[in-house]
Amino acid sequence: MIELIDVNFDYTDFKGEKKELLKDISFKIDEKERVVLLGINGSGKSTLLKILDALVFPKSGSYFYKGTKIGKRGFKKISRSFRKEVAFLMQDPNMLLFNATVKEEIEFGLRQFGFDDIESRVVDIAKRFGLEKYLDIPPFYLSGGEKQRVALASLIAIEPEVLLMDEPSANLDPPTTGWLVDLLNDMDITTVISTHNLSLAPEFGDRVLVLSDEHRLIFDGSLEEFVENRELMMEAKLLHKHRHKHGPVEHTHFHLHDWE
Repeated sequence: MIELIDVNFDYTDFKGEKKELLKDISFKIDEKERVVLLGINGSGKSTLLKILDALVFPKSGSYFYKGTKIGKRGFKKISRSFRKEVAFLMQDPNMLLFNATVKEEIEFGLRQFGFDDIESRVVDIAKRFGLEKYLDIPPFYLSGGEKQRVALASLIAIEPEVLLMDEPSANLDPPTTGWLVDLLNDMDITTVISTHNLSLAPEFGDRVLVLSDEHRLIFDGSLEEFVENRELMMEAKLLHKHRHKHGPVEHTHFHLHDWE
């Protein structure tokens, strides 16, 4: 369904210096596969998701979606069907909210893609996401977690085939994170979810793609296999060690990066 072949991406900063964000990235994702994208901040996770959502295009290499090459040339011809099928929940929900009320936010995609029975669909999705009491409220008045729900509800409403999510639990409290995990488990679609929280990774998917701080793909496989490889964990900087003191005794421990 998704295939990247030797994808590279870079940009030129304000000093005129080239900054590499992705280097020689290759992988395939099958339909309805649940994939977790692991890596520390700055490893290129968000950039890779933007490429998968065709918000930016590879500087070199190739991206194929359902066998069609995705690039600047020719994208306009397929953009409508692609935008219907591939949805992207960004880390900051404010980037996705621009309508006057929560109701209009959920309606927007439904109207854009010509769905029938929009009113009943909005009510159904609002109930599913616990948003009924917020329908007439401007989304900007909501908390970060509530905004996340609105943004996700608006995406799920159009019934995408692929859902991309960038650190989706970053704005959520533990109960809402649990709700999100249950929601994703009930969805029968392809998902690619980025995180640097190893404790949540097994809840988000069955396969992990790991980016290093050098912006390379250093592992593609099961989470269990990855966490058993201390050398790879250290290379990904998802494992670190530091000193502990217990009274007069000082010793060193390895620690996983499990924070948000």
